[in-house]
Amino acid sequence: MKVAEDERIEMWDRRDRLVAELCAVGLLPERTLYIRREDGSVCAVGKRKDSASALSIEWRGETAGFTTVNRPRLTISPYEQKSEGFGGILGIGEKGGVGWMLQLLDEETVVWETSLLPGMTAIADMLYSEDRFLNGKRKKRIIPLWQLRPESEGTCGQILSVWERLLNVDIDGQE
Repeated sequence: MKVAEDERIEMWDRRDRLVAELCAVGLLPERTLYIRREDGSVCAVGKRKDSASALSIEWRGETAGFTTVNRPRLTISPYEQKSEGFGGILGIGEKGGVGWMLQLLDEETVVWETSLLPGMTAIADMLYSEDRFLNGKRKKRIIPLWQLRPESEGTCGQILSVWERLLNVDIDGQE
């Protein structure tokens, strides 16, 4: 996918505005889970240690926004993507895969839903100090969230286990 330099600059500018907005309202997360969808958009959930609420971030091209999730819950269920067309051969159709369907809920309301397919879907669990999106420096010829990469089934499972515990337990440690 070829992206013009001015589009990259706009995406970095949007990232900078998002970070400024999060700082202004005191919602910069200490830990964030990022998932890059097949269409190139990214959904994320961020968490602060001192809060039962979470932060949902949606990034689609040159737009990015966030919402507060007051009673966050993460549901994880098995998911199978069937292969289509020529099963991904020669770049035609979809390869298919087995993974998980994730839903971020605010109590019972779906905030976002996305599939996670090990080896295909990019995922990252980052503390703020190592977060290349919220805390990274601009780089020429790179779009902020292209830095995410697919992980193995074992790594995905570990990341999901951590986030399921983080989001399904409130600030007092009650499930």
